[in-house]
Amino acid sequence: MLTGAHTEKIRKWGHEQLSTYGIGGEHARPEWAAIGRELMRLGYLRQTAEKFSVLEVTREGLALLKSRQPVTLTKPVAAPKPPSQRVGDIACDEALFDRLRELRKRLADQLNVPAYIVFSDVALRQMARNYPTTKPEFARISGVGEKKLAEFGAAFLGEINFHLQEHPRQIFADDSFVAPAPPPARSSLGDSARETVRQFRAGAAVAEIARARDVTPSTICGHLAEAIERGEPIDAGKFFTADEQVKIAAAFTRHGYAALGPVFEALGGTVDYGRLRIFRALQNAKSHGTPQPIG
Repeated sequence: MLTGAHTEKIRKWGHEQLSTYGIGGEHARPEWAAIGRELMRLGYLRQTAEKFSVLEVTREGLALLKSRQPVTLTKPVAAPKPPSQRVGDIACDEALFDRLRELRKRLADQLNVPAYIVFSDVALRQMARNYPTTKPEFARISGVGEKKLAEFGAAFLGEINFHLQEHPRQIFADDSFVAPAPPPARSSLGDSARETVRQFRAGAAVAEIARARDVTPSTICGHLAEAIERGEPIDAGKFFTADEQVKIAAAFTRHGYAALGPVFEALGGTVDYGRLRIFRALQNAKSHGTPQPIG
């Protein structure tokens, strides 16, 4: 889980979909074992004595987590190894790295979680070196599982694309970094979303589909946004007039693609959140080279 391994057990139990999958990719498995032993020695973790022994957080460990105080650990002494570059220290586009760190902080503040829960510095440096602009490319970044791809992919891809509009790609002389192998093939559009797409293509309006399926219009818009991002051909032109497209695009350019709230407020509430999600999905699909009919 911590190192983002692509093992049979990980796939069997769907652990790659959890938000914490791969957040510790900057350390190898033996390093994490040493960290675990050190935390046990300090009294923040304990090992259970039951049949299946596991690590548990102690009362002192919980208090430490709540206080978010830093912990000083003893670095294990290892045998000398040939010089090598850690993934966390790889050269990257520092301007883009700073931009991604700011985006990560905004998202973490919105979710009220530590920044590393969104993405580690290792992941951000890989983004700032490899410039992923499509979902398949983004999925190869360390620590990106199904859940993080769905939750944060559009925001970070949008930020990278904005950066590339203003700055050229940098080429790094050191080519030693190799992106991780792509994760197992991801599932296609779910049955519920596919049924929404079927009714939409049959000519039903969003409100009609919502009533027929006993869900909110926002849920239906979410289905359609997901379908657009997954490359489903959908006639999205009926959602926006030409003037609306210009105004919405300008609002997203000013406030970014990470959160819809500022865009909604900038437009004075004239465009609901559901349509904003669809517009963002259209832009995301466009950046992936997936054309969608609009306007």
